[in-house]
Amino acid sequence: MSPQSKSRKKKQGKAPGRRPEQQSPYGALLESAAAVRSESWLLADAWASELYATLWLAGAGHAPMVEALRAMDDPAALTALRALAGVGSAEHRAEAFAAAETVAARGVAEPSWYVPGVVPDFRDAFLVTNLLGDVEVIAITQERAGVGETVLFMRQPVLGATAIELFSTPDEGTVALLEDMIASTPEAFRDEITPLSATDVYDRVWPDIEQFWEDGPDEEAEEGLMGDEDVRHPVQLIALADARVSSLVPSEYAIPVIGPERTDEVVEAFLASPHGIADVEAARAFARVVVSAAVDQNRDPVVYGPASLTAVLILNVAAKLHVSEADLALLPELVRAWAYFTVDARDLPRDEARAEWDEELPTVLAEFSEAYADPELVAERDGQFR
Repeated sequence: MSPQSKSRKKKQGKAPGRRPEQQSPYGALLESAAAVRSESWLLADAWASELYATLWLAGAGHAPMVEALRAMDDPAALTALRALAGVGSAEHRAEAFAAAETVAARGVAEPSWYVPGVVPDFRDAFLVTNLLGDVEVIAITQERAGVGETVLFMRQPVLGATAIELFSTPDEGTVALLEDMIASTPEAFRDEITPLSATDVYDRVWPDIEQFWEDGPDEEAEEGLMGDEDVRHPVQLIALADARVSSLVPSEYAIPVIGPERTDEVVEAFLASPHGIADVEAARAFARVVVSAAVDQNRDPVVYGPASLTAVLILNVAAKLHVSEADLALLPELVRAWAYFTVDARDLPRDEARAEWDEELPTVLAEFSEAYADPELVAERDGQFR
């Protein structure tokens, strides 16, 4: 964001006097950094992550601030650099660390929480979902200087990260933290906690982090930094998440890719299921759209819930494909058949999962119909459903 240009008029009626000392542009930053000197490493990381987000939203560079802090013989400046060395990309962390070492070498006092050479070590991770798998909570606990620190990632397939939260892990462990979450919102999640490996977490969450940086800030990102407890936005802790998740795997690690052969496999499995659709070619066309969309995103194509299916119907059908009146009339039957197929393909509790789909499908279809009628999307379509 560029500052607006303002005209500056010479003030009248004041006798010339001593020019006031120019204040440092980093005064507010140093004041807030000083406040976390005696807090915890966890709070310092959270502080640095929000600072990083503020710079990102403002379009300001990271390097000028680090260089300015490097030149200061101030404990608050060293605190800021030590905190910044724990968040963001590997390159930015290295820059902040090198600057912090320069300041510390001049004899500036370290923050009370800093322990040289200590980095977060992976301890455990778990997955909790709702019944249809449209909402995921991934808890990753890392230990640093004997203290457990848990990051919760709330995410949705297709849509990515929706919120990130940070906790000091209770003595009972990560499972206890998740059990409390499930108990407090019993209708939101299944009472099932699945262990994840470090690579499992990376495979699920890292694409969300990359996509977040690539897409840039949305309209709600700025609100997420305003301090309202009711506003939770990934922007607040995305820099911290970047550092924590990237540390889970070696630098040469690559996320396994779902091959294109999976598309044909799942489409044929759907067609072989008791879908009950007389127009087999319409069923094939629909299955190919939803399966291809998932494979393109490197997602398991049978893991669909109402939110993810709605997103794909809007992004991959309403925004891209012309659908005949006959096929539009058939769409509710196609969507329901696909929803039921995913229940069986994932071995979910059949009656319970189908009942939940039946409750959600009217909303899914209504949102698709609204999007399909949108004149802007009509103008974008350049393909055919079949």
